[in-house]
Amino acid sequence: MSLQAISTSGGAGDRVLQLESVTKEYPGAPPVRALDDVTLTVSDGELVALVGPSGSGKSTLMNVIGTLDRPTSGQVHIENSPVAALSDARLAGLRSARIGFVFQHFHLLEGMTAIENVATALLYRGVRPDRRRRLAADALDRVGLGHRLEHRPGALSGGERQRVAIARAIVGEPAIVLADEPTGNVDSTTSTEIVELLLRLNQEGSTIVVITHDHDVAAMLPRRVTVRDGRITDDRATVPTVTGGRS
Repeated sequence: MSLQAISTSGGAGDRVLQLESVTKEYPGAPPVRALDDVTLTVSDGELVALVGPSGSGKSTLMNVIGTLDRPTSGQVHIENSPVAALSDARLAGLRSARIGFVFQHFHLLEGMTAIENVATALLYRGVRPDRRRRLAADALDRVGLGHRLEHRPGALSGGERQRVAIARAIVGEPAIVLADEPTGNVDSTTSTEIVELLLRLNQEGSTIVVITHDHDVAAMLPRRVTVRDGRITDDRATVPTVTGGRS
């Protein structure tokens, strides 16, 4: 599949994520300001690379976007919900229903099969067990693992384990998927395949933010937001530059 054939998506849709003048400080003498007056909008259907070196603040920004941490000041909206107005319980519900997470180290349960790992994302959403399994199978099929439903993580390659993690993130059709260094634990060929999969899922309608320090990965995606010293220093549409691989 040619990534150059995929056009930039999103930009004109409804806002899925909006940060307004967000600051995050941690106690200290003096306090450590990890985020400094960050304003960012992600629209429905976008695929965004959030890129920066270690210590740039991108991990803190991901935690704030994912409602895992509250900002010191500023406003965060997920769809039309102002995060600051929600109790911890309602915030956990929003996170479970509307945000999907993909992590560098997969975080799969070794004693569960692929389909069971994916189905766990639906445990707290009142979905019946038979429907959870059906939706999990559909999600695994979307990421090319319809033939690996009953395999445990130890029987899967690194790329396959990351695909299971991506299936788990998308199974509940969240408003936004946050992928934190999704290619950081695989080889370069598999990395390209994972990025191509994210591009395809985006074309199918998923809104995705990829947090990465890898500029080669960022160059494959249609929008790049650069973070340095807790600030957004650049935000631009790009043309994907890599071809080849499989989806």
